[in-house]
Amino acid sequence: MAPEVIRASGGSEYDGRCDWWSIGIILFECLYGHTPFFDDDGRKRTKQNILDHKKLFRFPHMPLVSDKCKDLIYHLIQDKEVRLCSKRYVMKDRGEIDARRASDWMGRFVFPDDGEDIKAHRWFKNFPWERINSITPPFIPHIRSMVDTHYFDESEPIPDFSKSSCGQEGMPREQIRATLEEFRTTVQDLAMNFISVPFDSTRLRNADHQIDLATKLTVQERKMLKKFIRAYGRKERKRPRDILLRDESTRTIVMSERKRTAFMGYAWRRMRPEGYIVPAWTG
Repeated sequence: MAPEVIRASGGSEYDGRCDWWSIGIILFECLYGHTPFFDDDGRKRTKQNILDHKKLFRFPHMPLVSDKCKDLIYHLIQDKEVRLCSKRYVMKDRGEIDARRASDWMGRFVFPDDGEDIKAHRWFKNFPWERINSITPPFIPHIRSMVDTHYFDESEPIPDFSKSSCGQEGMPREQIRATLEEFRTTVQDLAMNFISVPFDSTRLRNADHQIDLATKLTVQERKMLKKFIRAYGRKERKRPRDILLRDESTRTIVMSERKRTAFMGYAWRRMRPEGYIVPAWTG
């Protein structure tokens, strides 16, 4: 979520540039395994981190990423006035372009082909943009059906004390710590700190990332910490925001009906090899 989108609740405006912020965040997460502004204290704190991005944004030391790639991400994760995308937005801000021609019914505007400055970035040097639609992809997935998901890893379940099959329900912290007696005190403290708050999938990934970056840990200690978190950590319970989905008497029916009608009214047509034919104007 771009800073201007967060500020929009207070009356500020945003436009197509917010999507290029999101691209920068996605690139960062793909390379480093976590988003740059996530905070364990929740969405409110994460949003504040985004608003303070000028002070907080940093690139981790590992893994190694090229300077060209980091430069691209850096110029995407900027305030919209200087964000890498299209000079036409800057011209619009200066009043040099009539924004009404590119605005929708709510007054928001998105310029067509507004990523020309991104495509011209040095990281994409010599990339054949004009032929991208005809280039064979480096990887072509082979699926057996429309519901074949074998390319996706199964989500790792996070055991919870209340559903543990290993007798960990209600186990005192002293007893849990006793399982770590063969490890250094600093490692024991780190392990207990990791399980001090409930985990969701994002926090689990961030914990793994912190463990991987801890240079003072041995390989054995890293492996142990990851297993320990999954064995003794508590899964964060989240209730649906929708009131109908919280109610046990209605949630099954509501979810079933929403799945059935989710794409009602939508249609999909495959483009002919020669492309769409624009009808001639005869009026």
